[in-house]
Amino acid sequence: MQTVQTLVNALVVAFATAILGWIVAGSRREMRESVQQLRADLRDAIAALRVEMREEIAALRVEMREEIRGLRVEVREEIAALRVEVREEIRGLRSDLTQVALAVGIRPRAQNG
Repeated sequence: MQTVQTLVNALVVAFATAILGWIVAGSRREMRESVQQLRADLRDAIAALRVEMREEIAALRVEMREEIRGLRVEVREEIAALRVEVREEIRGLRSDLTQVALAVGIRPRAQNG
């Protein structure tokens, strides 16, 4: 009788061990699949972010180029206005110097022409 009891206990322990092994193996498989899915999701998210960042950078480049073009136009216009102003000042100074020279009796230079 004791042999039968020992045999039954051994079978119960073996059955319980098999069930626990099956449960643990299933849990490990599920865990592995979950980790693989997380990795795939992360790869997809990173790829999407890369695309988004590239688009943002390209848009910023276009915006900066347009801004630089606008600034160049403004600087050119300012330089042109300053040139006109300086030329007018020089003409005024020449006229004033001519008036002073004539007032002190200096004869005008002969004009080339």
